[in-house]
Amino acid sequence: MINTDNYSVEEYEHIDELTGLHNLNGALSHLQGHGKHAAGSSSVIIYLNVMNFKSFNQRYGFVGGNEFLRGLAEEIKCLFPDELIARTAGDQFIILAKSLEENEIIDRLARLGEASARHDKGLRLHIKAGIYQATGDETDPVVMVDRAKTACDDIIKVYDRDYNFYDEALNKKNELRQYVIDNFENAFENKYFKVYYQKEVRALTGKVCGYEALARWHDPQMGIISPAVFIEVLEDVHLIHKLDLCIIDMVCRDIREDLESGYAVEAVSVNLSQLDFELCDIMAEIDKCRAKYGIPVDLLHIEVTESALTSGSDFLSEQIQKFRKAGYEVWMDDFGSGYSSFNNLKNYEFDVLKIDMDFLRTFETNKKTQVIIGTIVNMAKELGIHTVAEGVETQQQYDFLRRIGCEKLQGYLFGKPKPIDDFVREVDCSFDVCEDFELAPYYDRIGEINVLGSTPLREKTLTVVNNLPIAIVEYYNGICQYLYANNSFMAYLSSIGISSLEEANELHHNVEHPGTIEFVEALKRSEKNPDHRSAADIAVNVAIVNHKIRFIGEKNGRKAYAVVARNTSIHGESETAESLHVAMVHVFNQYFRVDLYDEDGTVDNIFLNTDQLAVADYENNAVKAVEIYSNMYLYPEDRKRFRKFYDMTTVRDRIKAAGTEYIVDYYHSAIPGDRGRMQMYMILPFYYSGRWKYISLCRYADEIRDDIWK
Repeated sequence: MINTDNYSVEEYEHIDELTGLHNLNGALSHLQGHGKHAAGSSSVIIYLNVMNFKSFNQRYGFVGGNEFLRGLAEEIKCLFPDELIARTAGDQFIILAKSLEENEIIDRLARLGEASARHDKGLRLHIKAGIYQATGDETDPVVMVDRAKTACDDIIKVYDRDYNFYDEALNKKNELRQYVIDNFENAFENKYFKVYYQKEVRALTGKVCGYEALARWHDPQMGIISPAVFIEVLEDVHLIHKLDLCIIDMVCRDIREDLESGYAVEAVSVNLSQLDFELCDIMAEIDKCRAKYGIPVDLLHIEVTESALTSGSDFLSEQIQKFRKAGYEVWMDDFGSGYSSFNNLKNYEFDVLKIDMDFLRTFETNKKTQVIIGTIVNMAKELGIHTVAEGVETQQQYDFLRRIGCEKLQGYLFGKPKPIDDFVREVDCSFDVCEDFELAPYYDRIGEINVLGSTPLREKTLTVVNNLPIAIVEYYNGICQYLYANNSFMAYLSSIGISSLEEANELHHNVEHPGTIEFVEALKRSEKNPDHRSAADIAVNVAIVNHKIRFIGEKNGRKAYAVVARNTSIHGESETAESLHVAMVHVFNQYFRVDLYDEDGTVDNIFLNTDQLAVADYENNAVKAVEIYSNMYLYPEDRKRFRKFYDMTTVRDRIKAAGTEYIVDYYHSAIPGDRGRMQMYMILPFYYSGRWKYISLCRYADEIRDDIWK
């Protein structure tokens, strides 16, 4: 607290007790007076506002807040020693200067931002500055302060701008703001507000899968008034909920017309302001509007701008949960904007993350952009959140976003927003252009697969993972084809002599090809298995390819699968290696499974072409794996004998006693449909790299021809 004992009564009334600076009255007194700080044609007014100071007070208390303000006041005095400085409110200051050049003002403000870090305890409190340079025609000096404050307020919500000069464009903007305030009710009554719809496109298919509803004001006097102007104004005067409910009513009316048209119908996302939740029971109003037009809940999505979440209020979190429990999808809009906070992903539950268009503006010029977008998509997938990218304008951006698994895209590449009257239903709403809405859940299930992760076939575990060769396969009308393949999968295809996804699809379109037949059978096994997974080793060209498959879902005859494929037979390029490789492929094809046991007590499956699962994938302890396998696939009366047969600690003794190179036994299959079909099991030991290993070979006994043993 400043000692004011030496001030006169008049001076005392003009002094801020906390900092010793002038207060607002003191600053205005000088500005309106006749001293050296009186208003004149060379006057410069700088209005400062400290961002996030409320959070600083909450963390460090009023004592800590006061310490910061006193420290900041001293820094301002050091940088502006010849100027009059005032503290006008809690975290706002005014600097009255004379004849400062623009570059000098910018330089001093930059140094002030750096100096303030000495007092902010690491919380990083940004300082916004509005600057008004007198023109000499001001009739009231107070107007100069107002204009400096207006310039400052204009960038409060602009994260990457710390200063703003008042100019004619800002003056016109303020006049327009006042026009909005004066004419909103008239515009509302005369239906000057229109809905413009912007397409959302499914990256996987290129088809329209939804729309965003955008408000436009068609004014007979001012023309089209930008939502960037009127939305902010309506929020300031607490009328935004009236506009949003008006837009939602028009959207529901348009959806009803779509439902009755016989053309494609897509979900529409509508934007809600934070104030909508505070000024009315917004969900009740939306429910009422849906009921009025008979609109299903899944055709209306709710977008909440991320800036609305900065308060971190429990009330807003509860309202979002209320919407989601009622069946609405809730989207976080503008993720990655200046207000972005990863805490929002931790504290709120969202169905969809909408990536801010600012990222794509630097797509071609900043290499970091792709890494950041990829990281956001990967993170969203691991959190179980779907993704939409805004601002897509080029085919290069489209291709990149599709490759990393971003599900939906929005931007001028697909067309500008337009009113419903500009739609040509026969074209714009045809099923050639638009997605069948019934397929949305099916594609959403596909979208849950994280093609940037190394364990895409597993359920989400909230762990960070590495990359794998992964593809998305669709089976429809008897044909399977790749919808998607990541870069690692393309490298795998190259390793087996396939140069492109189109060539791979051509191979699968040949339904009589042995590899295609086995691949389709493996896909079907994943669908039938309780955990929707299967594995298969399939001979493709001259390679053995290990496939891990997960069935994703189906709709209207379409079935989707995630596939991880590895070429397990890459040994080198010599002719001998290739010959051994080809021979191994054909030897393995004589058996339906090959397992490799180790003397350390572990087992790995190295070849599988059957309805059975690779037990070693989730249990590689040999004793336990044998027990699990026998319980799953053999008759009860055979199980004890089977476990004894696969006691690897006695295999070599049994072989020695038999005077053979291997041991063989037979067991009844318990697989449904086999009807106890007899299976032959062979164990062959060999010594490799200082330890004993054991090959286990399995095939059906009735497939063995007598003449092959002669």
